[in-house]
Amino acid sequence: MNRKLLLGTTALVAGGVVAADMAEAADPLRLEIRGFRNEAFGIVAVESDVQDENFNNTNHFSDGEVQFRGSTTLDNGIQVGVRVELEAFSAGDQVDENYVFLEGGFGRLQLGSDDPAPYIQAVVAPNVGAPVNSGWISDFIPVPGSEEDAGTGEFETGNFSTTPEISADDNMVTYFSPRFAGFQLGVSYIPDVQDDGDGQNSTADDDDRHHGIAAGLNFTNSFNGIDLSAAGGIQYVDEPDENDDNLEESTQYNFGLNVGFGGFTVGGSVGIIDEDDASDDGYTFDVGASYETGPWGVSATFLMGEYEGSADNNDEDESMAIAGAVSYVLGPGVTTSFTGLYAEYDDEAGEDGEGVAGILRLRVDF
Repeated sequence: MNRKLLLGTTALVAGGVVAADMAEAADPLRLEIRGFRNEAFGIVAVESDVQDENFNNTNHFSDGEVQFRGSTTLDNGIQVGVRVELEAFSAGDQVDENYVFLEGGFGRLQLGSDDPAPYIQAVVAPNVGAPVNSGWISDFIPVPGSEEDAGTGEFETGNFSTTPEISADDNMVTYFSPRFAGFQLGVSYIPDVQDDGDGQNSTADDDDRHHGIAAGLNFTNSFNGIDLSAAGGIQYVDEPDENDDNLEESTQYNFGLNVGFGGFTVGGSVGIIDEDDASDDGYTFDVGASYETGPWGVSATFLMGEYEGSADNNDEDESMAIAGAVSYVLGPGVTTSFTGLYAEYDDEAGEDGEGVAGILRLRVDF
């Protein structure tokens, strides 16, 4: 037998024995089941200029996940873990975020399907009720449908989010630095930006955006009884090589700041999307205040967004919403809240809508 081959084989076997001993010395990785469930019932009154749009005066919205989590710490002190999130209802991306991670004194490295670092690190206006900064508004007060009916696109500001993403749940590599003096850096690299929640295949197609990059900076600390939380991020992806879907180069920004003192929190955030001649070019911002004492919490939040809609129209799609909420913690992991909501939509095509809603919500974390 070739001596070099024999030596190489011996080294591999020895390395395998050492690795096996280390794995046996550490506690085996075991999964635990965690997750959450949201149930929200709303009484709604909606007015719309769009013909033949009639809306029900009640709505029941459900949202939830079953999360499989596990980790173990190796003899060298590095923590190795896994997380898989299964939607609690039928969905196109039945399993969305799912990744493995390595964590230690060097920070945290994530490999798999998740949101980009600036989204994870984002800070938004305080709110104790229905999460109005994550798309829930249009689930109760629908956006105008005129452009969609005409086949020219959709009303662009229904999501009401100050945390834009160039990619949601695509496969990516993300690194978070150790927190130093309150600061933490996060960076993500997305090989293939399909933005479809698949999170399985990162082989770049010429008709996909690829080589997406994102970077965020988060700060949290306390000074003399004052709590500060701040974040800022930037994300960029170029247009595809074969641009059959007319996808544009996209740069997205998010900034947020919260200040807390004596149970009070005030703050706000802004999300900006910059694309050339694209329908979703625009911004959303929110401001709000909350007060929490014992199991009780109250908050007030204002949101506003303006986006291009159709590049052929000089006007913009505009949205505005006001939300007031009160919450009560029933027990560990069980919170109920009531949110009063008003939303107004101004469609650039001239067909507008508005509505009010009262939303009773129960959230269970397990």
